[in-house]
This record gives sequence, C-alpha cells and structure tokens, in this order.
Amino acid sequence: MKNKPGKQSRREFLYNVGALGSTAAVYRAMLSMGLLVPGDAQAAVNKQRWRAASQQFLNEALPTIAVLGAGISGLTVAYELKKAGYPLFVIEARDRPGGRNHTIRSGSLVQENDSQQSCSFDNEDELYFNAGPARISQHHSNLLSYCSELGVPLQAFVNDNRGAYIHSSAAFGGQPVRAREVITALRGNIAELLAKAINASALDSELSFDERASVLEVLRDYGDLTVNNQFIGSTRSGITPGSGGLSPAQAITPLNPDDFLYNSDVPFVPSFVETYNQAATMMQPVGGMDRIPNAFASTLQDEIYYNAEVTAIRRSANGVLLEGRVGEQEGTIEVDYAIVTIPPSVLRNIPNDFSAAAINAIQQVQYAGPTKIAFQSTRFWEREDQIYGGISWTDPNILQLWYPSGGFGQEQGIIVGSYLFGGSNADYFASLSTNERIELALAGGEKIHPQYRSNLSRGISVAWSKVPYTLGGWSVSSPSSVLQQPDGPFLFAGDHLTYLPGWQEGAVISGLNALANLLDVTGA
Repeated sequence: MKNKPGKQSRREFLYNVGALGSTAAVYRAMLSMGLLVPGDAQAAVNKQRWRAASQQFLNEALPTIAVLGAGISGLTVAYELKKAGYPLFVIEARDRPGGRNHTIRSGSLVQENDSQQSCSFDNEDELYFNAGPARISQHHSNLLSYCSELGVPLQAFVNDNRGAYIHSSAAFGGQPVRAREVITALRGNIAELLAKAINASALDSELSFDERASVLEVLRDYGDLTVNNQFIGSTRSGITPGSGGLSPAQAITPLNPDDFLYNSDVPFVPSFVETYNQAATMMQPVGGMDRIPNAFASTLQDEIYYNAEVTAIRRSANGVLLEGRVGEQEGTIEVDYAIVTIPPSVLRNIPNDFSAAAINAIQQVQYAGPTKIAFQSTRFWEREDQIYGGISWTDPNILQLWYPSGGFGQEQGIIVGSYLFGGSNADYFASLSTNERIELALAGGEKIHPQYRSNLSRGISVAWSKVPYTLGGWSVSSPSSVLQQPDGPFLFAGDHLTYLPGWQEGAVISGLNALANLLDVTGA
C-alpha cells in the first residue's frame, strides 16, 4: 500500500536522519529498527577496542592467560592474545584444533564413548565430510573477516536446490518429488486462495479498488496464475519429457494440494532457506571446514598443547591453578586468568572453584544431540538426477541428504546420508551400532534414490552426544548472562553464550566478548 500523507518510509526516514545527524546516528537508527544485529555489531566493537588497546601492551608486563579449549572461540581468543603479546597457553584435550569443527577425510578417526571408526575414503581433495559445522552465512562477518585475514579461501555452499527431492512415505504416493514441484504448487495454490479472497471482497477493508488490482497482478506473477487468477500448473514445476527443445515447454501435472497444504507429515520446511542464517549465499572453505581452525592453529604452534586434559580448575592466591594430565603424566600450571571455552556439557563434570552462580548457570545449559552419517559414492545424483548440491528432505528417521557443493563432474563424491538435528530420532540413531546406522541410512536413502545402495560405500557416522570432550552439538538453552561476565579470574566463551548457538560466528562473537571482559578486569 502507498504511504499515507506525512508518513515516511524507512528509507526516507534514514535519509533524513543522515542529513541531520551523522553516520553514527544512522547506525543507531538502523539498530533500533532491527536492520542490524546487535550481537554482530557489538563483536566488531569489541574487536576494535581490543586491537586498539593491544597497541599499548607492547612494552608492558602482561598477565599470563590459559585458554581452555582449542575450538573456534578458544582459537579466536588465543590468536588475538598472541598478537597483543600476552604470554599464553592453549590447553586442548584432543589431538587437533577445532572442537566440533571436525572435517573427516581419509585416515580420520571418529571417537565416541563406546566405539571408534576409521575413515576409509579415498585420499582425494574433494572427498571430505564436515561432521560438525558445514556452512557459513554471508552475514557472519566476524568469522568471514578472520577467514580473509588468515587466508582461508571460500566457495559457495549450495543450501537450496530446487532440483533436489522432497519425500515422505505418507505423501505424494510415497514417491519423491522435486523441490521445485512442491514450492511451485505451494505458491500457486496460496496465490489462488488469496486472489479468491480479494475478488470476494473479503479484504475490502484493507485494500482500495486500485490496490486490489495491483495486489492481484503481484499474485499472478508470484503464483503463475492465469488471467482468471487460477493455478493450473506452471513450467516452474518442471516440463514434460520431450518439450522445451524444438517444441514449446509443457508444464508437468501440478501436485495435489492435499499432499503439502494439509499434510503435516511432509518433512520439507518451505521457510527453511528464507531464515536469516540459512539464506543464500552461503559459503564453505575450499577443502573442508577444518581449514579455519587449522589456519588459526598455524599461528599458535608454540602455544597449543594437544592431548592435555584439564582435570580441575581452581582458584589460587594469585589467579588460577589448573590441574591436568597428558597421557599418564599429571601436573599443574598456575596462571593469572583462565578463559574457559570447554562446553558446559563437559565442564560441569570437571571439579572447579567457580562461583555458585556460575556453577548453577553451567548446570542449566542443555544440549541438542545431532547426528550425521556420510558415504563415499559415485556421483550418480549428478549424472542421473541432475542434482548439483543442495539438500533432499525425507522421513524423519534420516531427514536430510546433502549433496556436495564442490567437485562437480568428478567420478566420486561424499554424500551426507542423514542429518538429524536432535530429538528422539537422533537419540535412536546414536543408540545404534555403527553398522546399524549405515543400514538405517541406506534403507532410508533408497526411498529417494533407487540406485542408492548399489553406489554407496565406506560409511562413517558421528553422534555428537557421545563424542568425548563435546557431549552434544549446540545449546538449546537461552544464553546465560552470568557466564557472559567475568567470575573473578575466570572468563567464559563459547557459542552457547550467544544467540547463534551451533554457528561458528557465535563462537567468534563470544571469544571477542571474553577479550573485552579481560580488558575490564585488568583495567587495560
């Protein structure tokens, strides 16, 4: 609808603010209108503050810092500390950096509490499996700036592919259909219903005569309706075989709306790729997500201690006393401050001298238990189904199949045969033996691709709730304001302290917040 007389559009308002004020005034106005994300903005402020302050540290005696955990938040903190000249130790229980950022390739080990798997993929550049985070949103600017700074090349990640499949045993006659068929029929039927409501004068109180005509025109385009405002099918859904070459393209028969408008069993979420963090363009590092922690770690070779398990976190007269072991050897180390990035799911089981409020906050954090499984395979989905990247959705026992976003046209690829975000299906998957997981994924996948089982080989899976030193995927609790603040000589970081749990951007933001807290407690 048109603006009422005297009513400014948001663009006009921001223009006038800029004319009267400054860039800062526009920034504040955009923030208040929800056009910027406060967490992202604050992280940038924290980083700028830290780097400005660090220029003053070069000739000072600085406190010693222990960073507990070499996940993305810990690596962010350690990287900035080292650049500022702080003496530091990074203590990591695993034999690698990255935490949940774990890229599995030939020879990698997947350790769970009751099993161990060795990856037998061929040793080729594109044959890798991002068992943890696998995509980066375009607006995750803090993480992306570190990728640029550290020289980590990126490529597009195909999160949405209209050529991928939507399948449900309870819909479409149990047959997989292309995502474009579902989306086109959904839009077409909704547009037709709204057009009928407008023509029936049901919206007269909302729209003027001229506005009704304009809205109907938009609906015809949105839903590909006829001039009579009916949806009878569209070539957006796909075209019949043999048409569209030398002869005009003919639309395939549209789907029955009963299968998607009135059926809650269909696993596909139409708004999934419209959400802020999932919308195109998304990205991934070339060669695997672990390129990011490896790049951080390459700058910290003398500071990171791997295979070192923290067994107690104590207060001392001068700061922090850490107890730990490496193999059979036990020892202690005393530092001025500890920045704790260990996940609460693990941290709650380590004896500590945190305040009662911090201990209670740590106990309250609850974690999802996501699971993934991947297979090496010939790229039949490209040759036979013309699917290049993206996600197919299916029954909730395996839910998603991911096709690789790189290496198009090569003979072999890695397909993610199931990704479960948590809940009862993920719990069941985690309870199975590794061989049983493979069979579950194969049986589910061949409902979408009949040729699935004959092409796939060398499956490897991960149930994050059973992975030592992690014990979960991401927090499903609200961030704790208690843990966002210093607790004496202890400072905390991790994506669980932000509103971006499970995203590496959240880990970076929390690390920068911990550095700002360090400036506060040291009076820098």
